[in-house]
Amino acid sequence: MYRKILLTNDGSDVADLAINHAATVAKGANAPVVVVQVIDSVGQMMSRMTPMIEPMPAGELTVEIAEEAVDGQRGAAQVNLDRVKALLAAQGIANVSTTIVEGSAGDAVLEVAKAEGADLIVMATHGRTGLGRALMGSVADHVVRNSKNEAVLLVRPASN
Repeated sequence: MYRKILLTNDGSDVADLAINHAATVAKGANAPVVVVQVIDSVGQMMSRMTPMIEPMPAGELTVEIAEEAVDGQRGAAQVNLDRVKALLAAQGIANVSTTIVEGSAGDAVLEVAKAEGADLIVMATHGRTGLGRALMGSVADHVVRNSKNEAVLLVRPASN
């Protein structure tokens, strides 16, 4: 049924909830899995570091710091993706690749899905509603609303 599965993971406990679901579908479909983690771009990092009122520090220093922060995110993401790949392998999923992309999470997930030819996106949702969703946004909502040729499987955390 599915030819290629895209699994998102940001290293959080909530994101890890989707791993078993992706493994189950991949086994049933004998489909490869691409695990993607989205990190901030240098531009995103700089916009977070730019003071709202005070003058910005020297440009080169700010870019340098932002690049170091993104490099740190990239290193942590690679460790996380290696961990997820090992968890999938332990469940019998041998055909797993990983990718790290920079940018806005929702758009980046959709771009990777298209580039990889994935026809199923598996991702966890934090299940935020109301004010939390309004303030934090919803990557899952963005992916569901904007996916064109991909089915989307959302995994919600268990309610207490």
